[in-house]
Amino acid sequence: MSLLAILAAEPANAMRPVGALVLSPVTDLALTGSSWQTRAEADPYFVREQAQGLIDAYLNGHDATDPVASPLYGNLAGLPPIRVQAGDDEVLLDDSVRLVERAVAAGVDARLDVWEGMPHGFIGSIGQTEAAASAMDLIGKFLSSVLAPGPSKYRP
Repeated sequence: MSLLAILAAEPANAMRPVGALVLSPVTDLALTGSSWQTRAEADPYFVREQAQGLIDAYLNGHDATDPVASPLYGNLAGLPPIRVQAGDDEVLLDDSVRLVERAVAAGVDARLDVWEGMPHGFIGSIGQTEAAASAMDLIGKFLSSVLAPGPSKYRP
């Protein structure tokens, strides 16, 4: 997401993505989303203390709200269409919700699909859950639409 924002900020850039598909993104390294608390017991993959340790090592003292590290805090105007998939039972849910809300507010064609009762990485269970199959179907439709031949306002 940070790279998309950097590319969108340079309108003369010949390499403009036509869309972005994001699966359960980490968009806020400050960990301010309430789902870190509200989904903590339901999420089998993330423990806040472990995530904080990894973030601290990655940032090495850098500001967690710098848009390059946390795209939630960046300028999202001019981004191509974005589709986000997330499970309702993951601590990263608020990162997805807030990203899409900010993108829509910036005039971006953005959509979030939240899958009830699904944990982080549920799409990896394709063939085992109906939610994973449905999510993959929506992903395919989105990618087909943005990658279809023909003129697009997102291509140079």
